[in-house]
Amino acid sequence: MSNKQAVWHDKKLWALALAETLAWAGLFYVFPASLLRWSDHFGWSIADLSLGFTFALLASALSSIAAGRLIDRGWSRLLMTGSVITGALLILLLPSVNLIWQFYVVWILIGITLSGCLYEPCFSYLTKTYKENAKSPIIMVTLFAGFASTISYPVTNLLSNAFSWEIGIYVFSAALCIVTAPLFWFGVSGRDFSEEPKVRKEKVEPLKIGCNERLPLLGTIVPVLRNPIFWGLFVTFAAFGSNHGMVVSQIFPLFESREVSPSLALLLASCIGPMQVAARLILFAAESLTGRSIPMVRVAFFSLICLSLSSLTLSFGSTSTALIVGFVILQGGPYGLVSIIKPVVTAEALGTTNFGIVSSMAGMGSVWSFAIAPGIAGFIAESWSYDVVLGTTFSIAIIGIIGLLATLHLRQKTVQSSGIMNSA
Repeated sequence: MSNKQAVWHDKKLWALALAETLAWAGLFYVFPASLLRWSDHFGWSIADLSLGFTFALLASALSSIAAGRLIDRGWSRLLMTGSVITGALLILLLPSVNLIWQFYVVWILIGITLSGCLYEPCFSYLTKTYKENAKSPIIMVTLFAGFASTISYPVTNLLSNAFSWEIGIYVFSAALCIVTAPLFWFGVSGRDFSEEPKVRKEKVEPLKIGCNERLPLLGTIVPVLRNPIFWGLFVTFAAFGSNHGMVVSQIFPLFESREVSPSLALLLASCIGPMQVAARLILFAAESLTGRSIPMVRVAFFSLICLSLSSLTLSFGSTSTALIVGFVILQGGPYGLVSIIKPVVTAEALGTTNFGIVSSMAGMGSVWSFAIAPGIAGFIAESWSYDVVLGTTFSIAIIGIIGLLATLHLRQKTVQSSGIMNSA
């Protein structure tokens, strides 16, 4: 309890939480918030535009290992601050693009910056800093950052209607440079540099057996890839990422296909963020009241069930406002817990040694699936319909449940084997 109370008095955590909120709003949610307007402005199809988001997230996935390595070396402060500034400057290029390939190039570069300033690097930093007490700081950050879409969607809509979508881009860019970057600089200032000597010491050890200097990285990656528990986590996180990625990237066209009015669609889309925050608050309150830590594996299982039900709700709900609201609750709330589930479950299953790299590897299932989800969803919708998209998201959630059950089975076998060896 004392750790949870201390979290809310930590000014650096407050700064980091606000920085994450603005980074998500200005660099991530600005894409789905502007998707329909870009289609009207450029004359490109939603499927073609959605590929830009896919390329951005793929670039983020490819860059995540390098970002994790920088965090392990103690460069979190420069990584997060520099990434958000670079991303802010890159989005300024969007109004000047004329060809679709230029649009893709800009988003690929933005994607690289996402790997350095969104949840993955932030939570790796928090886990390395707080170790077994990292859950409370992570929850605190997500409570704020959950409102990112609630900020991005209305602000984008307001500025676009009053002026133009270009003005919205300029405002977000200015906010990222003037407000978000200083918050990152203050929020992570100097905390993780104390681990730099350990990294250097570990780097020298392989030289004793004649290995080259690249072996320390391979020595971390290869054992993880050989661990079947890693692949169970990979599939589970991939299901979370692809399910939500398909939904959030197509949220406005999806509501449009259900004949939801633009004003109601804006309201409902903006509520997904608060639903994420509400789920995190419920988890935080439940643990505080009971004085017990709720196993994140159980939370993950419950969340996947809810995600599968959300797809069914919107499929059969059609134009029913009540069922569409149910879809928002079932989609937003459970996915809001994923940001807590991933680092905690990864640390429990694979340990905290070299956690920046290990977490990035385990999270790549989520990142890669989230990356390809917009392009696949756009293709499915254009080729068939959004009913097929919802059927796909339902199936993906079921695969995630199977992956999680397999992970639990493998983990139990590993624990039993360790117990037998220790008793022998």
